[in-house]
Amino acid sequence: MLLVICTSLGAEMLPENEAQLHYTQVFFRWNQIPNAESYQFTLQNMATGEELELNVLENSVLQTDFLDWNSTYTWSICGLDTNGENIFCSEIYSLDINPLPDYFPSTDNLFIDETLYQDGVTVMDIESLNFSGGVNRFGIPIWFVDKNLFDIRFTFTHFLPNGNVIGFEPDKGYEIDLNGNRIFETPDGYSLHHDFIKTSRNTYFLISATIEDQYCPEECNEMLPDEIPWQGDTFREFDQDGNEIWSWNTFDYFDSTEYNPYYVQTYNGNYEMDWTHSNSVFFDENTESVFISVRNLSWITKIDYASKDLIWNLGQTDFMNEIYFDVDLNFSQQHSVQVLDNGNLLFFDNHRYLTPELSRCMELSYDESDYSVEIVWEHQLPENMFAGSRGECDRLENGNTLITAGRSGHILEVTPDHEIAWHLEFDNGEIFTSSYRSERIPNLYPVAFSLSMNEYVGDVENPFVEPINGVITTNIHNSGWSEGWYLYGLQDASGVEIISDSVFVMPFEDVLFNIDVNGLPSSTYSLEVYPDHAPDKLQTFEFSLHGSIFLGDLNSDGELNILDIVILANLVLSGDNSNAAGDLNQDGSQNILDIVLLVNIILEN
Repeated sequence: MLLVICTSLGAEMLPENEAQLHYTQVFFRWNQIPNAESYQFTLQNMATGEELELNVLENSVLQTDFLDWNSTYTWSICGLDTNGENIFCSEIYSLDINPLPDYFPSTDNLFIDETLYQDGVTVMDIESLNFSGGVNRFGIPIWFVDKNLFDIRFTFTHFLPNGNVIGFEPDKGYEIDLNGNRIFETPDGYSLHHDFIKTSRNTYFLISATIEDQYCPEECNEMLPDEIPWQGDTFREFDQDGNEIWSWNTFDYFDSTEYNPYYVQTYNGNYEMDWTHSNSVFFDENTESVFISVRNLSWITKIDYASKDLIWNLGQTDFMNEIYFDVDLNFSQQHSVQVLDNGNLLFFDNHRYLTPELSRCMELSYDESDYSVEIVWEHQLPENMFAGSRGECDRLENGNTLITAGRSGHILEVTPDHEIAWHLEFDNGEIFTSSYRSERIPNLYPVAFSLSMNEYVGDVENPFVEPINGVITTNIHNSGWSEGWYLYGLQDASGVEIISDSVFVMPFEDVLFNIDVNGLPSSTYSLEVYPDHAPDKLQTFEFSLHGSIFLGDLNSDGELNILDIVILANLVLSGDNSNAAGDLNQDGSQNILDIVLLVNIILEN
């Protein structure tokens, strides 16, 4: 039994020929070459002639440190047999790495302790310059989002397990790919500020400004009217089609007597009184709860997702009608509240309007049964890193914490014992540099895989798979850092799925799975493989199967002749579809069209 794959060498090739990229870490992938035991991968800089040559066992390679900005490269691959001899060499492909924009600030001012550092790429927004980007361990830029692709800016919020990026600009939230192409954007008509996230349920949360007229509190300037506009917030959730499926409005759950007098005293009648100024939203799947950071009240609020009930407020008690945690944690104007795997809260305390004004990261544990809370860990920043606003703290895999120090222009990694493992200070001359958030990822590719089959032989013009005992062994070669289930399905020519299953793939590990093709008739089939968390990364193999069923050989004598025509004609007349060899056009039934096909095949031979 032979499985013949008819496909061009570049059908699943990455990157596309003549691609123009905004990043210098590139995943290369090509179709398997029959009989190849290994591959020679060649990458060359067109301007300098510098060449990189690698011998690899898989039909893919992730290159992280050879490519440079503003350069054109060519690349090609050759399949090698067991003796290291060339079987086949591809055509030469090209790609362009675009110039690094001149608005990317200098990253030369960097400290790193290699013994303490969590390896990877640091991606961040540079909000004051209206764009986002990423640097490697040495501060060298490796990715940027072209701000000219957006109306105002792209403010990074999260790097997703599917390899896409989440971010926003005023009144618009986006999911984009590495090159800035839009995968999703929020519908028109909704305001958006400070945060935009995507959940593992493939929904999106954002913060919208909401304005209502309310009374003018006693701290108001006496020249103001009795009623003034208050600006609160509505937290909204959207599905993948842009439909709003959940919302929570601060005006519905906070009492109007709960306000910070400072923002009433400083309100001068222009615009709105800035009541809540929320700056982050976090959905916790373990508790089915939404956590929000309400900056101007210095509160962290927990909301039950299903009922929308306010579970508790934590923070500045002077503005609370109902006090839940009766303890002074002395934080204010906090930012980016997250729930850690251990259930603790981690956030950035701007510590604004307190004495002394020194920003810090805080990790809190709490117990709702008795409303107790304690500071588990904190790291106070020096005076020159006082943020005032913005800022984030991220817990890394090695236990360190990545700190984005808001408006100070500093991003640093510290150990649990407060040692500095990595410290980047942006230098942008006299231009102010600030960031909301940063994140550390292993590289730009959580999803990067190629496929091969163990029994793939023949030549490039006529490749085929010869199954062993009717089974094909397929390999997933994984260079990505995310883990999850990979789904695969075998479809017939009409698109009907006849085999489906899944396999779990760990980061940077290869996995194989077997496909039983016994009993399948000769026809065209396609094998589709994709990660459950990244269906857009689907790979497809189309092939022709010469199976154990020889189409047209109704009497199974190994030949096609007049006897087969007679048998097929009788089956058609009797309406008997039991012999699969009679369905020559694979439309699921046996009729005059199959008889015509069989006659033509016999006459041609």
